Amino acid sequence: MPTYARRLFVLLVILFAIGLTVRTLAVPKGFGEFGHWRAGALAEEAARTPTLQGKKVCAQCHRAEFAAHELGPHVTVQCEDCHGSGAKHVASERGSGAKVAMFRHLKQANCLACHGQLLARPKLFPTIDVKQHFAEVGVKDPKTRCQECHNPHNPLFLDHPVAEARKHPLIHPCTDCHFDKSIRTRPMPPGHVVTFQCKDCHAAIVADFAQKAHASLDCTSCHPFRRESQFSGVILKTGNPKFCLMCHESHPFKTDAKIPLIVSLQGHLNDLGAPPEDMTKRCVDCHLQDAIHQTQGLSIVETPAEAAGAKGGSGAKP
Repeated sequence: MPTYARRLFVLLVILFAIGLTVRTLAVPKGFGEFGHWRAGALAEEAARTPTLQGKKVCAQCHRAEFAAHELGPHVTVQCEDCHGSGAKHVASERGSGAKVAMFRHLKQANCLACHGQLLARPKLFPTIDVKQHFAEVGVKDPKTRCQECHNPHNPLFLDHPVAEARKHPLIHPCTDCHFDKSIRTRPMPPGHVVTFQCKDCHAAIVADFAQKAHASLDCTSCHPFRRESQFSGVILKTGNPKFCLMCHESHPFKTDAKIPLIVSLQGHLNDLGAPPEDMTKRCVDCHLQDAIHQTQGLSIVETPAEAAGAKGGSGAKP
């Protein structure tokens, strides 16, 4: 064997030996006994103190907040998603060390991490452009925190749990594909892909709503749609006065010129001289027909023939 070949062979043997030694030292004990992982990894992970506690642990002390949270659309959001890790707080409440408080004072940025408007997010997921949203509801202070109007535990003040909401076919807003909001008022061109919109089944109510004071709002502003599959979801409907007061309650950070404001529902009823039997009424008990949309004399859901007649044949069929 030539000298250069012997030298190359010896070098390869040395490199192989070095590599085998390094591998022996680097591979942890127990690796490969039960598969491509360390045998002791499971016991080590099980022995670690959990960082996240889960909302059921929070519910043991914060019953009112938990009850509101389970009612509202944030039901799938864990408490620690907003309040941070609860391990040290729970341990301190159980007598282990000094008291440790949870993070409570949310800023705009905390809410906008999920609800900031991004093109990548589905249109049916509730997102806002802060400047546009504040302009619509008459908020004059751009630093106003979201929870000044929205309760983070139940931001829509629902009366019934989301799980009990009515099943509904999937809605396709025009803005799912078109970024220009004015597209919603344009006639649908012939041969357009079939979509399902509110007016397809509620044509009379939608037409009546267009004449009301709230006509600038989308239907889903007051009837949020929660998508649950590629075919359906649930409609969240509320008659809770706190829902209306998110926009119509007077606050120092609001301007009086934008929308009608009241100090409180009780004060409003007192100003009207409402009789005792009317003191428990909701906003929609008096203002539904004149300010929102008429329901008396109109079908809540039209038949296909009624819907087609109300649309004049220009819209898509459900």
